[in-house]
Amino acid sequence: RWYQRRVREEAAREKARGNSAKFKDIFAGKNLSKKKLLKMQPAHLPTGIHLPTGQKAAPKACTDADFGESPGMERIRRNSKDKFYVCAFVNFQFRVGDDKRSPAYTADTVDMRFELFKKCVDDVNKQNKKYAAGTATSTAGINFFCDMTEEEKRPFFNGLVQPEDGMLG
Repeated sequence: RWYQRRVREEAAREKARGNSAKFKDIFAGKNLSKKKLLKMQPAHLPTGIHLPTGQKAAPKACTDADFGESPGMERIRRNSKDKFYVCAFVNFQFRVGDDKRSPAYTADTVDMRFELFKKCVDDVNKQNKKYAAGTATSTAGINFFCDMTEEEKRPFFNGLVQPEDGMLG
């Protein structure tokens, strides 16, 4: 969580300096201009990362961050522009690993998965704001359910699964 605080502080300093067109890549330690971000190509991303339609790339900090802790994720407001969710989506794809339960992304499914993921981020941020305000007793986080449809989630929430014979001793 230290880097979330650092990103917020750095963003406030950059804004005070009048550098709102600069984005700090805290992991690489340098500023990225909007122009450079727009010029980035998918080749900068690890193999297997799919971007939603209209997105060209994401800063390396998105894959360097711990799972569910992409820079700036907690600042995303409900129904923000897609570009604000992309870093968190790239982090999710890169870090979910063996926990991933939804089918592999393809060019045909990535946009649908991205929409599901955006709703999840909005729900997580809403819950965490309630917790910070003292109106909720728990926090939420990104997990492997974030890109799943309700039908794909159903087996995980459909009651007790009986253990196989011999599993209890």
